Amino acid sequence: MWESIQSMCLHVVFILFTILIYQVFFKEREEKRKKIRSKFFLFMLIILVFTMSQPVLYSEIYKYDFKAVAIILSFLYGGKRAGFAAFLALLVTGYFTDQRMLILLGNYTVFCLLLLPVTNMFHRYRIKGKVILISFFYMMIPITRGIFLQLKGDHRQTFFELSSSLIVLATLIAIVYLIENMNEQIEMKQELIRTEKMNVVSQLAASVAHEIRNPMTSVRGFMQLMQKENLTQEQHLYISISIEELDRAQEIINQYLALAKPQTDQYETIDLTSVIQQSIDVMHSYAILNSIHITQQVESSLEIEGLKLEIQQVLINIIKNAIEAIKSEGEIWISAAKNSNGFVSILIKDNGVGMTENQMKKLGSPYYSTKEKGTGLGLTVCHQIVKQMGGQIMIKSELNKGTCFTINLPSKK
Repeated sequence: MWESIQSMCLHVVFILFTILIYQVFFKEREEKRKKIRSKFFLFMLIILVFTMSQPVLYSEIYKYDFKAVAIILSFLYGGKRAGFAAFLALLVTGYFTDQRMLILLGNYTVFCLLLLPVTNMFHRYRIKGKVILISFFYMMIPITRGIFLQLKGDHRQTFFELSSSLIVLATLIAIVYLIENMNEQIEMKQELIRTEKMNVVSQLAASVAHEIRNPMTSVRGFMQLMQKENLTQEQHLYISISIEELDRAQEIINQYLALAKPQTDQYETIDLTSVIQQSIDVMHSYAILNSIHITQQVESSLEIEGLKLEIQQVLINIIKNAIEAIKSEGEIWISAAKNSNGFVSILIKDNGVGMTENQMKKLGSPYYSTKEKGTGLGLTVCHQIVKQMGGQIMIKSELNKGTCFTINLPSKK
């Protein structure tokens, strides 16, 4: 028995070493790991083939391996597509490694179907919750198998079953910690890049914005005075365009200043239901001009802590973007409700042009915009305001089908 446990420990070393190589050399983002062609799925296949081709032999009847680890990780971190692809790879490998195919097919079909709801729940928790959830799920296998062996009276086999399962579980937990640690490092790196960009924008805003505003105000004033003169229609048109462009430049400078300005005001209790309604009312005429209908479903008495003008700025900016994404004859759905986790979720959904995956990654970064005359600063300001309030903006979009913005804000305690 001890020789078998030693063999299992060698499997553990191989699996952990494989995961460490992946972690060090292939730092893939979450969305990239969910593709079949990802390096993550390739490494899961390596683990699966190795452990099934080199099983731990306890006796002529009983063989043990770590294939459950590869299947679980494929579902949890690769998604359903990668999980079922790993299941097919398991059956193919089982065929070439003299596995009992009917038992393998029956057991792992049930196993994969049970993994589907676990996968959905897994990403709702933090790392401790994830470990507890996956431990409960995995321990169902040795417990049911141990009961079966006890009924057969095979006590020695039961002991090995439980001890080997603890080794597999410890390996699974170690891998979860490694992958979660890698995810945190990637997020921290992205946050550091965003912070550096924001610092550059803030410094630029603080040093340049005030100097530019004064001469621009003077130029705009002279333009307005010239409009009162006897000018041709063409000259009036040129002056009107010049004033519009000056106003647009003024708006960009205001956005820069909003990024540079530190948050000094005290938060107050805000009637969010009222603020959402006011924001919809402000944008209603703009929507009608573009033949766009706004549908709303907002819970009453929603309250948060923050600054009313800032949250209104966020809502108006996102609704305006939704209208411009539709262009004409479309619909916008706005809903808001309090969640069980203590957050208020505001959904702003449109059926506009949508975005590609690459566009969504860049959205919210300074200077990046999907609009022809956009600067990207509007959404950057929105992200900063929501982040300061302890919230988060999430974006889902599909090209030519529409975009959904979800704003999660802490509810008033």
